Amino acid sequence: MVMSNRWAAFPFMLVALLGSAAADDAAFDAARLKTSRFTYQDIQDGKPGSLSLCTVSTVVQGNYRFTCDFPAFDQSWSTVATRSMAPVETTLKMRAREGRHYQMTLTYTGHHVTGEAVTDPSADGRLPGSDRAVEADISEHTVDQRIDWATVMTTDLKPGQKFLFSVYDAKTGVSQVSCTIADAGVMESPLGKLAAIRLVYTVEKSTGTESYTVYATRDVPRMMLREDLPGGLTAVLVKVEP
Repeated sequence: MVMSNRWAAFPFMLVALLGSAAADDAAFDAARLKTSRFTYQDIQDGKPGSLSLCTVSTVVQGNYRFTCDFPAFDQSWSTVATRSMAPVETTLKMRAREGRHYQMTLTYTGHHVTGEAVTDPSADGRLPGSDRAVEADISEHTVDQRIDWATVMTTDLKPGQKFLFSVYDAKTGVSQVSCTIADAGVMESPLGKLAAIRLVYTVEKSTGTESYTVYATRDVPRMMLREDLPGGLTAVLVKVEP
């Protein structure tokens, strides 16, 4: 849920258990998530860094909206999904490396996604802008990559079990994800000491494999207590608001 390749230009409905001859189905339900405002602090090499704000809320037609704002990186996104985490729409806004503004919008219709990725020209006019159409087909059990961290928390599976699902990203397309659940003991949080689970998942992208670890409350409604991202970056929950 924090700043990573997942937020750049560029997340389950049905999941298969690994490691058993007969695969079972795992139900995913956004109602297992705590709806609130969550503030996280980045920690890199043991040093506290910038803050980010993420929200989980209900919207019309029983859908859920997930947002994250990273002021230090001039990035934000908003994703709407159904209660079963099927993607509906996403908007991503960010400042590109050259300082240019970038915005991507995606609309999901069944197994098809369309959208637009727009990059403004540079202020000095040296770099031209671009307007790229996005269109792709996705597999049945695919979620938007921006909410992979939230999706893994919606499972009803238990520690010791594993599952698969897919995510979609406008740059890398559909990628397979595998997740393992483990007990994480008791963790400190802004709400006191809470029993936790650890969800370790890998995303097999066309550009390489990325690994993430989400620490979430064991009991529902769940919230993310911590996330470990590639490159040694960790995000820790520091504030929860109703």
